[in-house]
Formats: sequence, C-alpha cells, structure tokens
Amino acid sequence: MYSSRLRPQALRIPSVAVSLPFVLLLLSLLGYGAARKITFFAARSEPHAFALVVFCVVAALPFIGIRYADIPKLLRAIVRGIGVVIFAQVLFDSFAPVPPAPNIIFGAANEHTLFFRYGAMIGVAAGIASLWRPIFLIPLTIYYIAFRLMIGPLVAGIWVSDTDYASMTDTGLFATFGGIVAVLVTSDWTLARLPWLRSMMSDMPAAVLRQKATGLVWAMVVGAHLGNYFCSGVAKLLAGGPAPWTWLLQNPTQTAIVIGTERGDNPLMMFPGLLQFSWDAISEFGLAFNFFVLGAQLLCPLAILRVRWLLIFTMLFDVFHIGVYFTLGALFHFWIAVNLIIYTSAWRLKDEQITSMMKLVCVLTVMFGNTLFYTNWLGWLDGAKLASPQFYALTKDGREVWVPQVYYGIYSYTIAQAATYVPDGHFNFRIGGNNLNPDDWRDATSCGPRTAESQTTGATLQNMADLVHNTHAFMVRHPYIKNDNLYYLYPHHMQPNPWAFREFNRLSIDDIVGYKYVVESVCLTLRDGQLVRDVKKRDEFTFDVR
Repeated sequence: MYSSRLRPQALRIPSVAVSLPFVLLLLSLLGYGAARKITFFAARSEPHAFALVVFCVVAALPFIGIRYADIPKLLRAIVRGIGVVIFAQVLFDSFAPVPPAPNIIFGAANEHTLFFRYGAMIGVAAGIASLWRPIFLIPLTIYYIAFRLMIGPLVAGIWVSDTDYASMTDTGLFATFGGIVAVLVTSDWTLARLPWLRSMMSDMPAAVLRQKATGLVWAMVVGAHLGNYFCSGVAKLLAGGPAPWTWLLQNPTQTAIVIGTERGDNPLMMFPGLLQFSWDAISEFGLAFNFFVLGAQLLCPLAILRVRWLLIFTMLFDVFHIGVYFTLGALFHFWIAVNLIIYTSAWRLKDEQITSMMKLVCVLTVMFGNTLFYTNWLGWLDGAKLASPQFYALTKDGREVWVPQVYYGIYSYTIAQAATYVPDGHFNFRIGGNNLNPDDWRDATSCGPRTAESQTTGATLQNMADLVHNTHAFMVRHPYIKNDNLYYLYPHHMQPNPWAFREFNRLSIDDIVGYKYVVESVCLTLRDGQLVRDVKKRDEFTFDVR
C-alpha cells in the first residue's frame, strides 16, 4: 500500500523536472519563429516594417530589468557577441558613405526615407541600449533583417543575397529569445505570481533550470551554425547526381581563383607569381584539399562530443574562410565572427559540462536545423564558364575605366555574383560559375556552346540603368565620397581588391560623363599568373549621366 502510493509520485516529479528545460527551449523557438515570420511579412512594406521596429522597441520596455548578468555565462557570450556584430553592421549601414538608399547621414530624402533613415535611427538607438540590456537586441535584429529584405527588391528591384547574414541573425534572434525566456520564467517576480509554476519546479531550483535551459539553447545555436557547413557538404554530394563523389574526386576547386580575379576580388591578383602558385598548388593537391574540406563539413556534427573538437572545428572553418578569401575574394566576415564567438563561449568548458541532452540537441540541429533556421547549402561543381557583368566609367577624355563593384554599395554583392541583367542568348546565369548538376558542369568545364534563350536573374536592363543613375547622382551630391574612394570602407562579403582598380580610384566624379554596362559570355583560365579570357559573346549598354 505504501509503495503503490509513492510510485506515481516518484515517476511524476523527475519527468516534470527533466521536461522543463525542453519546455523553455520550445517557448524560445516559438517566440523566435513568430518574430521571424512577422518580420518577413512586415518587410513587404516600408511603413509596416517601420511600425514593427517601433512596436518592438516599445514592447521591450517592460523587460528592461533583465541584465546580461542574469543570463548564464555560456549563452551570454553568444547573445552578446552576435548582438555586437549585428550592431556594428547596423552602424555601417546607417552612417557609411554608400549608395544609393538614404541612411541617417547620406542620400536624398525620398520615398524610402521613413524606414531607411528614421527607422535606422530607431535601430541605432536600440543597438546602443542593447549594449546594456539584452532585450533591445530583438528590435535591433528585427530592424537589420527587415533592412536586408527590403534593400534589394523594394528599393532597387535587384535581388541581394542572404547568404552572408541570415544564419547569423536567425541564431542571434533565437539565442536572445532563449536567454530572455529562461530568465523571465525562473525569476523571483514570475515565481511569486505563479505558484503553480513554483510547485512544478519543486524538484529543480530556478537557478538550475535556468542553467539547463540556456545550455540547450546554446547547443541549438551551435548546431544551427555548424549546420551551414554540414548542409554545404551534403550539397556537394547532391551536386554529383548519380555519382555523389564527383565533387570530391573531380571538382576543379582552383576555379575559384579565376572567378575571383575576373571580378577584381582576388587579393593576390596583383602578384602573378603568387596567383600562379596558388593555382598550381590547389590543382596539384586538389584531391587532398577536397577530401579535407568535405570531410570536415560532413564530420562537423561530431564537434559537440568533445570541447576540444568543437574548438578545433570552429578554428578550422575560420582558416577555411580565410583560404576562400585568398582565392575567390569572398570574405565570410559574419561566419568568421560567429565561429570566434562560439570558440570564446566554449574554450573554458569542461567535457562533462556539455550534457548528453545538449549533445543530442546540437547534433539533431546540425542535421535537421535547416527546417527552423536559415541554412546555407553551399555545394556545387565549379566551372569557369559564365555570363560576366562589368561596369566601366566613361571619362571626358574618352577612356573606359573598370569600376569596382563596391562603388554600388550593398548591390556590389549582386554584381559580384553575376546576378544582374543578362541578355538572352548568353551563357546560362550561374552564381559565380556554380553548377548544380553534372550535365551543366561538363558543359562548363569544356566551354561548351550551351546558352540560355532567357535568363532567370530577375533583374532588368532598367534596373541597371536606375542603379547607375542613382549611384552617380549620390556621388555628385557627395563628391568627396568618390574623390576619396570612401566606399571601400564598407564591409562587404565580396571584398574588392582596391589595387586592381587604381585607374578608377584616381578619377574624380567630375571626370565621369557616362557608364557602360558590359555582359560577356566568357570562359576563364590562368596562364603564367595572368587571367586568360575566351569571350564568346558580348553585349554593352551605355548610360549618359551628363
């Protein structure tokens, strides 16, 4: 009789205690998911996006008492670290001399002023407040997500990729919700008003619940970030179609070097000897290099099993990103920052502090977190056959001078990816020469004759004309920006090599009377440290700005 009474109680209390951290994890996911969905909906309209940012700031005020110190240290490093990175980027977008949408200082007052000027002021104010109170990271992050969603299609009619930022903002927003929810539910204020919640926690002190819940949130954030690498490895297998090991065994990874050089992004392009050496080294040891990259990406779910493994993987991926920059010229600065933040959060952990539940959550998120968070699938077969867009400045003395993509502000990302207007009859539009199936890849590597009757970039010639005219008008209003080449100071994912554009850098805005937009169907290779271009088709369009 005695034992029969105790058995249900013995089973019930531990089960409740074990499930509470997962309940808080679920509440954090629901809050993050709702905020993200509302942001995407509101970003269809600048007034709605502006109203959402204002609402988020007002809604944050009741929670201003929550401090960073209230969030356990492990998750606090993630919340604060990603928040600082987002705030730094918001400051660049709000004050940097970049065209053509208005920001707090630069640009003309126009129909985009409400969000891109006054909304930016609110975003910056939220960012300043977030340095002391984590709740303001929510309006800050929501502002930046809305900014990126609208700066392309609504402002310029030009798609701007989300590859660089979206994973970071998703994990940052979720981590903030996770920390706030854990602190709020386990606070003395809440427990004093909800006795039923206090009774549920009778077997688990509030401090312990807060620690366990934020530990699970941290594990999911780490898993969501590592998922970018794992899914990119899977994408490399999928690109091979019926022969999934095609990327590993045959992909010419050195192709990134000529793609980066064609864009003017490769930092070694002014040094032919070093450029050729990098080409020869990757060509010679391509199989070993591909095996190293693919192996690291596919094995990264195991990183969470040991603290040392996690530290090694995060640093390994940052070394990989630096290598990508020195070949392709793509600078994954947000990804590099998140790797460093995860490393900083974990470097003093002991293996036993990462519980079995944390490991399980992290591994599952690595493999399936793409259903909850933005996840990149960066896997393709490389081919140096592409429709390549370039801009040239037409000068008073009759010269045509190559223009760096960074001149066009955030839209340089789109230009560098060759996702601008491409006339019919050119080579198929490919982002940076990427091929997603073996058939296209074989055509690309042989510089085959295949072309596209119509392209799918979504950008029109009128979009290009508007971009040119708006950017030039911006530079005319602020001539020192062009004359002093201040646009190089903006942090870009596709970072240009300024020394490749020395002739343009010497121009003043008064020297420019027009621009030429050129699209060439070209196949690329490298010989003796010099880019070799086999142009199959060329179209050019001139825009007079006098």
